[in-house]
Amino acid sequence: MQILEVQALSEKEALDESLASLGTTEDNIELSVLKKSSSGFLGLGQKTLGIYKINAIRGKTPLAVIIRGVLTTLLGHMGYSVTVKDYRTVEEGKLMVDLESEFAGYIIGKHGRTLEALQFMANLIVEKITGEQPKILLDIENYRERRAQHLMEIARKTGEYVSRTGKSRLLDPLNPYERRLVHMALQDNEIVKTESEGNGVYKRVRVFRVATPAAGDAANEVLITEENIGNIRFDEGKDPEGADDIDFNSEDRHR
Repeated sequence: MQILEVQALSEKEALDESLASLGTTEDNIELSVLKKSSSGFLGLGQKTLGIYKINAIRGKTPLAVIIRGVLTTLLGHMGYSVTVKDYRTVEEGKLMVDLESEFAGYIIGKHGRTLEALQFMANLIVEKITGEQPKILLDIENYRERRAQHLMEIARKTGEYVSRTGKSRLLDPLNPYERRLVHMALQDNEIVKTESEGNGVYKRVRVFRVATPAAGDAANEVLITEENIGNIRFDEGKDPEGADDIDFNSEDRHR
């Protein structure tokens, strides 16, 4: 199945470009012609590029090559160039793919939604090509770690606020992995509990108080209030997805 499409003046040029882009050798892929290049009438006139399709060979093309081709194609159709920097196996056999692009902010999207959609599509396509179900996770500019730290800090400050005021708070919709981070961040807090609410993949986490905190528990800590709870930033500057600070002015909309 196709993993890459290139335009070139000849099959050799198309093959050389594809091998360099995919980081593989000729015996791992198949090239077919969608449209031949043309040099004009009787060899005169302006040359036109041919269109060539690069196919994976099931059971032979390395998974890394397939993933690189699929991501290059998907993002190319979106108008973004990208470089696959690294592959690494993480927990439970999942494959983390690190990307690099000058369009990182657009690829991430608001709240990481574009990156999540790209990851979903990549998994579907790679599964169809290989006949297997590899779990591919995409990251770019260390976004996932920074997002995780951001959410953990949000959870901690939200827990402190709920513990002190007794007012429950409902966080913005999060994917399963992000909800798990929030639950884990507050699992040792005996004053508050967390519950997921809603249907579908993106649910919201409610933080509510279940016990009365002992007097003086937060005597040496910075008091978390509605005025300062929103001052949460990424360690290295602004959130590349453009996320706003936490706003607790509305019961229905909180991060």
